[in-house]
Amino acid sequence: MQSRQFSHWLLVVVQALRVFWALLLRLVPGCGQLTIGICECEGSGNGECWRDQLAFRTEVSSLLMYTMLAALTCGKSSLMQRSQIVLLLSVIGIQSLILWIILFFPNAIFVPLDIFSMFASAAYRVLQAVLFIDGAYNLNDCLYDSAVQARRRSMNSQAYRGRLAIMISASIALLLISLAGSIYLCVAYPSVTWCVISAIVGSTLLLLLSITSWCEHGSLLTSAVMFAYSIYLCGQTARIQPTSQTSEDLPTTMLGLLVPAVSLTYFAISSSPARHLAGVISVQRTEGDDFEANDFYLRCFVHFLADFYVTSVLAPRVSWLRFNIRAGTVFACLVVYAWTLVAPKILPDRNF
Repeated sequence: MQSRQFSHWLLVVVQALRVFWALLLRLVPGCGQLTIGICECEGSGNGECWRDQLAFRTEVSSLLMYTMLAALTCGKSSLMQRSQIVLLLSVIGIQSLILWIILFFPNAIFVPLDIFSMFASAAYRVLQAVLFIDGAYNLNDCLYDSAVQARRRSMNSQAYRGRLAIMISASIALLLISLAGSIYLCVAYPSVTWCVISAIVGSTLLLLLSITSWCEHGSLLTSAVMFAYSIYLCGQTARIQPTSQTSEDLPTTMLGLLVPAVSLTYFAISSSPARHLAGVISVQRTEGDDFEANDFYLRCFVHFLADFYVTSVLAPRVSWLRFNIRAGTVFACLVVYAWTLVAPKILPDRNF
């Protein structure tokens, strides 16, 4: 594996390892006679103290690992060009060691992380929309190019129509799932109906715009993906709204962990995930290029924000501030997608 691609997957391993430890250590029955560090939770009277502190401490371990990897590169690729197996095992060992050390730090040290994570996780939700938009555009282009090539090879339109049918069927399936999810949210959480309806109206308008001849860079599949993602964000928002029926003890959902897993996996294999923000239809591929320090620093920063997002999933909290911030990300993500649709018209001579 080339050093650049290896560096991308190494960051994913760091993120996956902190989730692994956060979930595994929940199974520990107790601290016995110990009363320091995370063991303070046993006498705190807070049933979710252990869960939350594990989320915070594993977060710190991965944040320190990202910072360490970024610092060690120092603008050079020598670190990533060494034995990849040795480097991978070293990262796993060092990150695990850091975690076990900070398990004995006082709980009060990690409480401020909860406040900062509200804003940092919101930023990653918007960045995650960028990743999903880019992935949907690339998938749409791949399927369409495959359809065109199939028609050229077979000299008939049957293969062409078959591949287009896959694109349309996938889009319709996503839209139906989104509508079903919208109905569920309106029934289960009537107080967030305004958010769901707003997301439906905004997504529908963008979908209609994307399939017009005026829009140079639109696609039904991408619009369906953003429709589904906006409804998903509404669901995440509804879970943390403070109401008389809302419990402070919110469980960690596997769907909540699966979504960032998908986005970060795509981020690892993508060479230029933000290119569609400018409505750029094609760029020079750079998958074969060697390690680039600036690219690695940027990816460390994205994983840095993703760390706070994962913490919000592992240790969900209920508050009006969190609710309002998450509701705002629904509309921010739709604005980002709208920009990709109108960018070719607003910036016709763009060169970036």
